[in-house]
Parts: sequence; C-alpha cells; structure tokens
Amino acid sequence: MMSLEHWDANRGKWVLYRNREQHSDDCDRYPFESIPRRVFLDTDVVNLLVKQGEQVFEQAPIPEHLDRTRALDTEALMHVFHVGARASWDILASRKTLEEIGRTPDPGMRDDLLDYAVLLVEQTSEDSAFAAGFGRRLVDTPFVSALPDPGDRELIGNAIGFGCDVFCTCDRRTIIRKRERLRQLPLRILTPEEWWAHVKPWAALWG
Repeated sequence: MMSLEHWDANRGKWVLYRNREQHSDDCDRYPFESIPRRVFLDTDVVNLLVKQGEQVFEQAPIPEHLDRTRALDTEALMHVFHVGARASWDILASRKTLEEIGRTPDPGMRDDLLDYAVLLVEQTSEDSAFAAGFGRRLVDTPFVSALPDPGDRELIGNAIGFGCDVFCTCDRRTIIRKRERLRQLPLRILTPEEWWAHVKPWAALWG
C-alpha cells in the first residue's frame, strides 16, 4: 500500500523525506505561516477518526482492505494528531455536526461518533451560538451556492463563525471538486492529506 512516508534502508526506519532537497522544496511550498491553526472537521472526518481510531491515535497498521484514498487520509490524520498533541492547534466541530451524526443508522457507531464529536463542540459558549447562527445565515447566500448540499454549506458557515482558517473534509466528490468556486470564503478547504502536507515540513519542531 502506498504511504506518505519513505523507507530508509540505510537507517532501517520510515522517514518523512528522502533527502534535504526534498525537505527544502516542501518548506518553500508550505511556509511555516501556512500551517493550519484552527481547523473545523467535516462530519466525514469525524467518522474516519472514530472508525479508524486505532490507526490514527495508536499508530496501528492500516488495514489492507481500505481503499487508497481512505488509507492516505487515515495516515495523514495519524501524523497530524501525533504532532498536534504537542502543538497548540484548535480542532473543532459544531452542533450541526452532532445533528448529522445523530442520523447514523447503527446505534453503536452513532454513540461512538457522538462520544467523540461532543468533545470538539463548545455547546454552551457564545462562540458556538454565533457559529450556529452564522452557518444558518450562510446557507442561502451566493458565497456557497456552488455546493448542492445545504448541510455542507451550513458546516462551512459554522467554521467561518468559529474563526477557523481551515475546513477539513474527505469529500473530494463534491466539496473539494467545487472549492475553486468558493474562493471568496475566508478559509481554506483541505483534505486530511493536504492538511498534513502543510504540517509535514515543520513537524520536527514539535518532535
């Protein structure tokens, strides 16, 4: 299975970069100032974090049955959360996230998802109330009209209301494919793999 790391036979371990030139190129491509500091997780990312929790939080081997994209997103989240445990980044979700998770058909999975997601939601804060209201108001504006799903529009509005600089999603079919039409929004829309790409050149700072 393809990996975001490289096997260094001389050192007998996995490494992030094969050589200094590769690292230097990434530092230029993803400057330190571009590291996401306040990230809103789309519901599908919360799903992945819970369903692949052993891989993300305990560095367990990634199952062979996962498709390539899901496997790379899982590995990327593993790296991000490993580094993020020592960094001062904010990771958030919203009441709308809980609402979407509440529609999960499987009761056991729904409970696991809610148990995790509720930790990311500041349900009683003024910021949470503002983000919820902002999300509802944004739904029918032209800024997000490129997205067909009102739920996606509202979640992005929640992220903006929380002052997030990144909205992280696994939805390549819709949100990522249409993000070029969302350039007026005051945040970046990234996949987990892209999120890690911004952090990777600087990960050693939190080593």
